[in-house]
Amino acid sequence: MAGKAKIYAVLTGDLIRSSKLSVEQSRKAIELLKRRAGEFEKTFQGAIQGELDSFRHDSWQLLMKRPALAIRATIFLRASVKMESDATTRYDTRIAIGIGAVDSISRRRISDSRGAAFTLSGKALDGMDDERLAFASENGVAGDCIAQGVIPLLDCVISDWTATESRAVYGALLGRTQEQSAAKWRVDQSDTRPSRQAVAKALRRADWANLERVLGWIERDAQPQEVA
Repeated sequence: MAGKAKIYAVLTGDLIRSSKLSVEQSRKAIELLKRRAGEFEKTFQGAIQGELDSFRHDSWQLLMKRPALAIRATIFLRASVKMESDATTRYDTRIAIGIGAVDSISRRRISDSRGAAFTLSGKALDGMDDERLAFASENGVAGDCIAQGVIPLLDCVISDWTATESRAVYGALLGRTQEQSAAKWRVDQSDTRPSRQAVAKALRRADWANLERVLGWIERDAQPQEVA
């Protein structure tokens, strides 16, 4: 009898409206995604295999050893780039999550790895139309529930976030209190550091409380199961 295969999550993404970004802006966004993936790994140790890999000028891929955290990581990465938007430049990324077995993992480049999780993720990204999030899994009913019910609603919510709301959610996903998020807020010529109350209002506008409940359900009750 065959043993059970370890299940991974693969996140495949590309920058939205990349043709409107300069080479420098595209490079900045991809490098930012790499750094933010590293931040996520520090907060959720053992979640990520290797590093975020990039290819072409606007595409990337990430392999996760803890697939139950895939949607949390997806929200985190979108918030990470959206919060860098300003009056002249808008940053965002499409992300397709594939959950399944992995046959081989390339140490040189994650994108050279092979397996069902990579295939599911790539096909889900290719199948996108106007969507910015997609999900495909070998996890049967639970996977279908997430793909058909949870993901479209999450996409609608996240796509409407402003840079301020994205930054507030980014801090919350790192486990920061509202005071800590306010203290670490970026300050430049056009921004002032917000109060704790302002961060709280941004989280309410982002519907963070409901989002956090959804993540709790996914990570507790809808975790991907191993397959034979």
